[in-house]
Amino acid sequence: MDHALQPTAYDTVKYPSTIHKVTHPERLAVAARLAGLDPAPLARARVLEIGGGDCLGLIAFAAAWPESRCCGFDLAASTIERGRVIAGQAVPNVTLEVGDILTAHEIYAAGTFDYVIAHGVYAWVPAPVRAALMGLIAHVLAPDGVALVSYNAMPGGHIRLLLRGMVLHAVDGITDPDQRIAVARAFLTDYAQPREDDSPLDAGLRQQAGSMAERPASVLLHDEMGDTFAPQSLSQVVDAAGQVGLRFLTDAGPNHVLDGFLHADAPVSDDPDRQVLRQAQAGDYENLAFFRTTLLVHAHAPLDRRIDADRLRGLWVSARFTALGDGEFSVGENRFGIADPGFAERLGRLAHAAPGRMPVADVVTDADQALALIQLYREWFADLHLGPPPYAIAPGPKPTASALVRQTIARGEDVVATLAHKLLRLDQPSLHSLLLAADGTRTVGELVAMDHGIAAGEVAPLLAKAAQMGLLEA
Repeated sequence: MDHALQPTAYDTVKYPSTIHKVTHPERLAVAARLAGLDPAPLARARVLEIGGGDCLGLIAFAAAWPESRCCGFDLAASTIERGRVIAGQAVPNVTLEVGDILTAHEIYAAGTFDYVIAHGVYAWVPAPVRAALMGLIAHVLAPDGVALVSYNAMPGGHIRLLLRGMVLHAVDGITDPDQRIAVARAFLTDYAQPREDDSPLDAGLRQQAGSMAERPASVLLHDEMGDTFAPQSLSQVVDAAGQVGLRFLTDAGPNHVLDGFLHADAPVSDDPDRQVLRQAQAGDYENLAFFRTTLLVHAHAPLDRRIDADRLRGLWVSARFTALGDGEFSVGENRFGIADPGFAERLGRLAHAAPGRMPVADVVTDADQALALIQLYREWFADLHLGPPPYAIAPGPKPTASALVRQTIARGEDVVATLAHKLLRLDQPSLHSLLLAADGTRTVGELVAMDHGIAAGEVAPLLAKAAQMGLLEA
């Protein structure tokens, strides 16, 4: 797809390279499974990322699932080149191209991707590009595929627009990116300071301004001062999707994964799609939603809007929570209790196994427990998975560090993309040495015998730690 395109603002000031867990194809697949669909298995998934910058998350997914076929494109040539360097020779199943959303439908064949990701694009492009983006998704999405479109949402977007207007006024006439960033940050920092006569609205705006001032420089420049910023309501996005034959599935974000499902006590109307949309949109108004990660499927997809506990059969689960004892659990400052002793004991085992996974069938024994587990998933207290992890959670006889991790370390970099779909800073030279040596050709004993700058007795524990961090291949 590469051809001569004009440099973009993202070529001038680079956007941060990161991984967003919420965009992992597995979250899309689990949502589809809960709605009664049969999503494509991850092992051979075909994934397209639209406007993904360097597509680091896509690269990390491709590294974990080497039989998948992953493609990504972006208008900024420099970010695509950065992604190609990151993938290098370690991730041959990912293809990155420079391309334009307006013409991409000419490149990608119809119905050829099981999962399509458009993260952080929709609200930052003009209306014709938004329309083309929806059309592209409908064009490339496989019949049973799932797509993710994220965007700044309404009504919280109104606050962002208010602050954007203030910031643009403060930087008016300044063209140098570094100066724009400095002036904008100074304005936001000053505006964020409370005043004695603040109204509740003033206080809320100042709080948001303070948060905005702390964002990385490139995020402040592109997200808040870019040429286009058009927050959308969920209803607007679903309507735009409907115009090209797509249908609202649900949302992938924390506390929103059940937005596409009917409340347990709600009667089913003649139009359950409209029912769940109104239900979710009302929630956005009540909770002042700022961001959404909307999932879409083809209009013909046979969605079941009722939560059915039986759909957890065959899934796996991992815990984000810690067991405190006596049926009490914590996730950060949040606490929850489980009155059922047997269920609490199994959740405790799950917590102690983290970050490992267990089959859902080993954790829940009845429908009530299954529904409780779904609520933990909704609250982001637990993760649901299609199967066991695609990486080792304990070192094997001949440990093999991720080829992507070894390649990154060999380039002299400390921040690596793990097989657990996370960014991790590895600042221990001894760990670098050990991971480079763990290429699948040496036994644990042979690795212990090598000089990594640490005591021989620390090698095995360090390998175990590396496995827990998602650094070793299965």
